[in-house]
Amino acid sequence: MKKEEITYFKKAGAQNTSAVIGLMKEKALQAKPAAVVVASTSGKTGLEAARAFAETGTRLLVVPFQKRMADKHNWHLDPDLKKQCLDAGAVFLPEEPECKMLDDERNDLIRGWYCMGQGVKVALQVATMCVDTGLIPEGATVLACGGTGEGADAAVLMTAFGFENAQKNRIHEIIAMVSE
Repeated sequence: MKKEEITYFKKAGAQNTSAVIGLMKEKALQAKPAAVVVASTSGKTGLEAARAFAETGTRLLVVPFQKRMADKHNWHLDPDLKKQCLDAGAVFLPEEPECKMLDDERNDLIRGWYCMGQGVKVALQVATMCVDTGLIPEGATVLACGGTGEGADAAVLMTAFGFENAQKNRIHEIIAMVSE
């Protein structure tokens, strides 16, 4: 039997980002995941994570919206924040190949992931996207975080699979999530 602590946030949103990044850093030092995967639409969460993980030797992958989704939602990655992330050692999800967006093609799976909250759903999604673009191998253990709207409010330690095998994704630990 294994007993772990979960951090529950009363409210979703960016105000939880620093806590989530800190919890992920602590867990990464213990679990030694293949990578830390961070959803970051504007680049702010990515930069906070890049600064936190800069000297740890942990591989940090930052996942913004890909072009189609960024255009659809008119929410684009800030180029200055991206440069700062890259300078700190972060790797970004490539623009090509464009990932199969799970929202559009696997609503059954997304609804299941969503039952744990939007942040957990996003964490699973961005890890899946990293497998699909070759940034992490299928079956790798990663720490992934996502948020509700802006920032990060959920993090999980998981085994990640790509789109075709996304139903195999497994959460091993919930590090943090929103309780309401």
